[in-house]
Amino acid sequence: MANNTPEELLNRVTECINSKDVDSFISLYEPEASFIDESGESINGREKIGEKIKGYMDMDGKSESFIIKVIHAGDIVLAFRDWNYKASGPDGTPINLGGTAIDVLRKQTDNTWLRVIDSPWGIKK
Repeated sequence: MANNTPEELLNRVTECINSKDVDSFISLYEPEASFIDESGESINGREKIGEKIKGYMDMDGKSESFIIKVIHAGDIVLAFRDWNYKASGPDGTPINLGGTAIDVLRKQTDNTWLRVIDSPWGIKK
């Protein structure tokens, strides 16, 4: 599936998480993109983002996401989506994560879309 629309890109995020495909997941970001982790820290660059997300993928859970709103401003998009991730810890304890993500996407020269800023936990102070 291509990233020909912001919605396609956002749906691919969930597909990559559920298939545990780190390489495809990080390919959805611009090279110097920023991922805001649960502490509010900014993680920059595909390689570091991949290292961070691999920890979630290793929990072997399932993710769902629901696009709430996509706001276009030329070749830039601000997107909001609800997401949840359900897994089990090593001892079988349920893990339930979720939030309202805020994403900034940019249209590329080949007309596909990539993530520039990914804040899955929304706003952290």
